[in-house]
Amino acid sequence: MQKTSFLKLFLREKSAILLITLIVLTVITMVISSGVLDGEPLSALFTKGFMAKGNLINIFNNLVLQTVMLAGITLILIGGNIDLSVAAQATLGTMIFAWILDKTPIPWPVSFIICLVVGVIFGLVNTFLVNKLQFPSFIATIGMASVYTGLCNVMTKGYNIQLAASAFTQFGRTNLFGFLPLTFIIAIAILIIYQFVLSKTTFGRNVYMLGGNPVAARLSGLNADWIRMVLFINNGVLAVLSGLLWTAQIRLASPSAIISFNPNLTVIAAAILGGVSFMGGAGNLGGAFIALMLLNVFENMLTVLDVQPYWNVFAQGLLLAVALMLDYFSAERRRKALLRIRQSNMAKRSPQTTEAV
Repeated sequence: MQKTSFLKLFLREKSAILLITLIVLTVITMVISSGVLDGEPLSALFTKGFMAKGNLINIFNNLVLQTVMLAGITLILIGGNIDLSVAAQATLGTMIFAWILDKTPIPWPVSFIICLVVGVIFGLVNTFLVNKLQFPSFIATIGMASVYTGLCNVMTKGYNIQLAASAFTQFGRTNLFGFLPLTFIIAIAILIIYQFVLSKTTFGRNVYMLGGNPVAARLSGLNADWIRMVLFINNGVLAVLSGLLWTAQIRLASPSAIISFNPNLTVIAAAILGGVSFMGGAGNLGGAFIALMLLNVFENMLTVLDVQPYWNVFAQGLLLAVALMLDYFSAERRRKALLRIRQSNMAKRSPQTTEAV
């Protein structure tokens, strides 16, 4: 039997292709933005442009919000659903947090816990709409996104709320080694924990089963409604947590800032580009995170090179459309392959008859 080389096996993985693309794009951005091509010394590669300390802090800070959201959205997608209210949930959670600190004597740790409970409520609302009222998750979460956005504006009349200096804001601005935000370390830890849950636990396997074949999952005895409820609650809590970490970084709660960044599109595009199936039942957080980093490096490259940011939105939308098409064709190939296997098995089980001569 012919052995397949490690390199060929490595390159078959979508995440490997994304990782190579990320490295190449990063190197290109470093070279162009550092001024080395214009006569700057080679040391400028690691001190100017893309690798400047302020720029690295900006990249990691942006990744915090999106990485925590990615953990929740990826599980939702693998489970066969979608949540388009994540940015609105994060925004309303942060506005409630800031309002409590601004209008009441409640300390920030208590307010923090209250807001995580609000995230649980967000998840329960989505669960009710999808499980009990049988709304498609796409429609249900778009509707709730509008509700949450409206509540933010009603609560604050459209104004921002500035956070007073505290241990919370100090934590949000703490950088390790001068460029690595502590909040980013927390986001990565969350990602690792959820990847472990997906790949090493019974619950994770059940999520894959539910997303891959809901009918077979129910017939095998899985409580689909309960799994869906856990996924939506988890997503609500992570959405609020992402908003709170972002608020700690900028010391400001805004009814429009998070939504204006359009993290829904970025996170969903990263998940699908990273190998998570929009149809459910496939994907992992590792590939999704590499794709998320790739999108952020691309966006930062446009910024460093003074390209208008509208092109980033265009590129993300185009990548999402291409990723969805590839995911559809991949799902069709899997479906046809399974159909051929079933037909072959049925043919083998059918009794063979011989004619008497």
